[in-house]
Amino acid sequence: MSKKLKYKTRSVKAGQTPNTSASHLTRTSKNKVKSTHNFFRENRRQLAVLFLLAVGLYIQTLSFDYVLDDTILIVKNKFTQKGIAGIPEILGNETFKGHFGEQKELVEGGRYRPFSQVSFAIEKTITGGNAAFSHFVNVLLYALTGILLYRVLWLLFPQARKQFINVPFAAAALFIVHPLHVEVIANVKGRDEIFAFLAELGILYYSFKWLAENKPRYLVYSAVCFFFGILSKENVVTFLAIVPLTAYFFSNSSLTDKIKLTLPLVGVTILYLIIRYSVLGYLFSGQEIDNLMNNPFYGMNFSEKTATIFYTLLIYLKLLFYPHPLTHDYYPYHIPVMSWSDWAPIVSLLIHLVLLAFMFFTLKRKSVISYSIAFYFITLSIVSNLFISVGTFMNERFAYHASLGFCIAISWLLVEKMSINRVTKNLGYAILFLGLIIFSAISYLRIPDWKTNESLNRAAIKVSYNSARSNLFMGTSIWEKNYLTLPKNTDTAKRKAILDSVNHYFQRAIEILPTYSSANSMKAGAAAEYHKLDKNLEKLIKAFEEVNLTGTYEKFIPEYLHYINPRVNNLKDAKLLEGFYQRMITYNDVKYKNTTLPGEYRSLLKEIREKIPGLQ
Repeated sequence: MSKKLKYKTRSVKAGQTPNTSASHLTRTSKNKVKSTHNFFRENRRQLAVLFLLAVGLYIQTLSFDYVLDDTILIVKNKFTQKGIAGIPEILGNETFKGHFGEQKELVEGGRYRPFSQVSFAIEKTITGGNAAFSHFVNVLLYALTGILLYRVLWLLFPQARKQFINVPFAAAALFIVHPLHVEVIANVKGRDEIFAFLAELGILYYSFKWLAENKPRYLVYSAVCFFFGILSKENVVTFLAIVPLTAYFFSNSSLTDKIKLTLPLVGVTILYLIIRYSVLGYLFSGQEIDNLMNNPFYGMNFSEKTATIFYTLLIYLKLLFYPHPLTHDYYPYHIPVMSWSDWAPIVSLLIHLVLLAFMFFTLKRKSVISYSIAFYFITLSIVSNLFISVGTFMNERFAYHASLGFCIAISWLLVEKMSINRVTKNLGYAILFLGLIIFSAISYLRIPDWKTNESLNRAAIKVSYNSARSNLFMGTSIWEKNYLTLPKNTDTAKRKAILDSVNHYFQRAIEILPTYSSANSMKAGAAAEYHKLDKNLEKLIKAFEEVNLTGTYEKFIPEYLHYINPRVNNLKDAKLLEGFYQRMITYNDVKYKNTTLPGEYRSLLKEIREKIPGLQ
């Protein structure tokens, strides 16, 4: 390192990022070019530790199944299941069409994220659909993430390179072990987040290579990374702001240079929007999603919506520092509807205003903390629900990109800021190591929850007991594993005991969200199974009527009633059914004007009335 560089690094003010980033100085320092070529040799120990951290934590996922949304994108996706032959359909259709068979705007704006799904199709051709291989790919990609993250941060913090424990290493290690990332890595579907983040690292790396060497090919490489990243997940669009922001904080580049860095990315964004529009037929249809499971803010007024959003933003901050308890289910109403009369949204608003104020006041000083806050806010903005609904209140995987801002800030405070003297330096290292150990332990214990759908549901219900979705999934899991697999000769008492356990979860889901159609459908199915055991028609009719009156169009109900009608052998039961059919016809004529459901009940009524004279 040149004497000039050493002087500038030592003279930088506390809390300030030196204007001597590798990117800027490389243009004038041949020694720094050589040190860049020797990066992997000089940093092999740090890179080995990061690689082993990632693999050591997540190698256990190789025995895991496909779970949760893997069903939609992999297991029951007709495009993915075709293997490589399905790639043209993946590229030419909305992301969920391969599962549902038609394009549905399940969430606002629909989804077009073909890149990770293409990788699933390739795996299908190579392995025939092996979950262990899919998890292995995720683990390797995450280990690569740690290595590339260290490489990029190594460019941004040149003053720390000579130390084994430096800001880049500490930040990369914190990122690798952070428990909020378990969902992304342990769930194969999370590969869209991994691909997008790797692309973002590539964008930053090639942007700074261009600042250092002024070779046009690096702008091309950056644009290519951006393109593949945005085809993985839309979050990458935030790097239209992150790239010039990072150049401002970590280089002495001119405004013209920052514009040149960003323009190719703008061009790729326009190209992506054109492709997306040609595939989906719209950018945003403007149609409000009225399903609470895909738009939990439906029916809220502006005050309730904003208060609830700021409540979730407070939870994100809390989970960054204290990642417990963790769950995959933040659906209604694990996150309650908040108002501005509640304390939590107010505290959240004040904290975020203080962070914003600090960021702006320290902007000119190029403070690392200021950059970290800006990075966090910008990357979280697209999934915050403030600007576009993402289909749920929040999710831990949504903090994957934004958590880097947290990791950089904490690492800089503990490694750089506390290096005043030997005592404070050792204290900073001790806190860092303790944090790494605690985060690693939490991640290691959380990862097994993702082994199967059953283990995931059992873990979620302990935390998300106020979520209608969590209760439904728990009940359905027991239903499929413990009830539907019972031998035919299983005694009535055992069947009823299992039905009681699953029905508890279905009823709880309906208590939380009375109009939850999926839960009502399962309630109808359970009611039919009860009837097979106890032949209590009155109880069955009561359950079916409760389901129908929620507006749930459950075609199984009239199908089961057509099964029952011929078996009625007494006037009392026939009259019970007649009254029920008449009530449902009256209700359904209004509710389902353009469906076959009223006709189904008219048919049932005709059937039972034809039987009544013979039962007089």
